[in-house]
Amino acid sequence: MFLFLNHIKKPLLRYIKTSTLVVVTGLIYSLGGVIRLDVEATQHINQFISRAEETPSFSQIVNGYTFHYYSVSRETHELEDSRNVFYDNNKLKLGQTGDIIVTQQSPFPNVPIIHQWITYYFGGHASLVNEDNTLYEATGIGSANIFDVMLFPGNQTHDFDVSVTRSANYWLNTNRRTESNPAFPYYGTFNRNEFLSLRVKNINQDQREGAVAYAKRLYEEEALYNYTFFLDVTYKYYCTDMISRAYQDVMIESSRQRGYAQVLNDRFITSVNDLINADETYITSYVNIQDDVVSIYYLEDIERT
Repeated sequence: MFLFLNHIKKPLLRYIKTSTLVVVTGLIYSLGGVIRLDVEATQHINQFISRAEETPSFSQIVNGYTFHYYSVSRETHELEDSRNVFYDNNKLKLGQTGDIIVTQQSPFPNVPIIHQWITYYFGGHASLVNEDNTLYEATGIGSANIFDVMLFPGNQTHDFDVSVTRSANYWLNTNRRTESNPAFPYYGTFNRNEFLSLRVKNINQDQREGAVAYAKRLYEEEALYNYTFFLDVTYKYYCTDMISRAYQDVMIESSRQRGYAQVLNDRFITSVNDLINADETYITSYVNIQDDVVSIYYLEDIERT
């Protein structure tokens, strides 16, 4: 009997050791990829900032905050797009049709480990700008039970409150958070204190509107949030995933489209850093908020004649 059990235990131990080694190797490989993406994203942001004027092109006071605007010169493909970065003349509404606003910072700065994990592995959030400067977003923060949502078919009618939404553009809103919000000590009254906007290269207005229409359809269908980020779920979406799939819909032939979008990502999970580093995108603005000072770096306006 002892020999029989010993015969079983040895293969089992080898299996456990091998499985552990595979998991550890996978985690190390994944961490290496995450670090690489983060370094590349930081380089893109720093290169963008380095092209800015040393002094603000103008400043204004908004609800006690000092907004400094630093103009960044346009180069190469940026010159091919005649659209300005802001929707309004007051430069308080960021983004034009089809622009993507992203933040690397998680929505849970008050939760150690979870905050760092989300920030570095996935990124905090991404929004798609509509033609009237509202936002389409896939949001996973609500009262719904996560496991109930995960087990529910995405193509059926539901009453969950975690789905694709449409909201006002809050990214430069100075009253986004109140002091009672758990994230207030970290982000103040803003949604986040660091974020940027992106624009997709080499597409026309019809394609930009098509990507927005894709998101609009998901909003009207109340498409559910996808909490299983690592799995390709046909009828559920997380924030960056929705955006990469929206652009895939207008940039890739339908016969070649797949769940893990073929544009704006690294062919697997679409993270915020994937969107920043993608060959198809470029930065149009970067915003950093320290205390009561809002520093905004943006591609220079195109003069209208």
